[in-house]
Amino acid sequence: MDLTKLLSLLETKHLYFPRADKFEDQFEGELTTAEVNILRQHEDEGTQPSGHANGMIKLSAMLKRSMFISCWFASEHESAAMWKLYINSPEGIAIRTDYKSLTGVLEHSPITVRTSMVNYIDYDREVFPNTNTFSRFIHKRLSFSHENEFRAVIWSLEEVNSKLIEANSESVSLEIDPQELIKAVHVSPKAPDWYGDLIEKIMIRYGLTCTVERSKLYKRPSFI
Repeated sequence: MDLTKLLSLLETKHLYFPRADKFEDQFEGELTTAEVNILRQHEDEGTQPSGHANGMIKLSAMLKRSMFISCWFASEHESAAMWKLYINSPEGIAIRTDYKSLTGVLEHSPITVRTSMVNYIDYDREVFPNTNTFSRFIHKRLSFSHENEFRAVIWSLEEVNSKLIEANSESVSLEIDPQELIKAVHVSPKAPDWYGDLIEKIMIRYGLTCTVERSKLYKRPSFI
């Protein structure tokens, strides 16, 4: 993320969940092509009523407007590709957490949040392994497998959540404790030294004891 988003997280103490239909990937929350073909085949065979497939396709639009997702890159190592994709300038950071810490802060919220790794499949040939409401949002096309994504998902129509989330909300923000969530802040590999110094001062100002780690991704190797 950029510095603005980091400051927003620290200042508001809220974790941001954008609505699924705001994502760039137009396949977000959609059925796979293979799944639609099977639904239409069932219509042709008479095992499903006419129009069933189109109804399931149209359901996607409603579901996308009711799902809110926080996306995380899951790995033991930093990714050169992720830095390039999500940081538009050298002055960026990544916050690091772990499964226990992330789910721990989410459990404090009155809003129900579900978590899952994203599964990457061939949308032309494969169908979702189950038909629950969240399946469309924990699967993505193989072209995105480099993201190795872990998701925290809120369904606003779930019984408890429907009382807490306003209709037509474009995002949901959950109150969190940054000290509990953030285990380290990684500074972009292309950031100048002064930027790393600034991030360290910001962590101190907000009372965070996490480490600030400066990426060595593009540091020249030295074997002597």
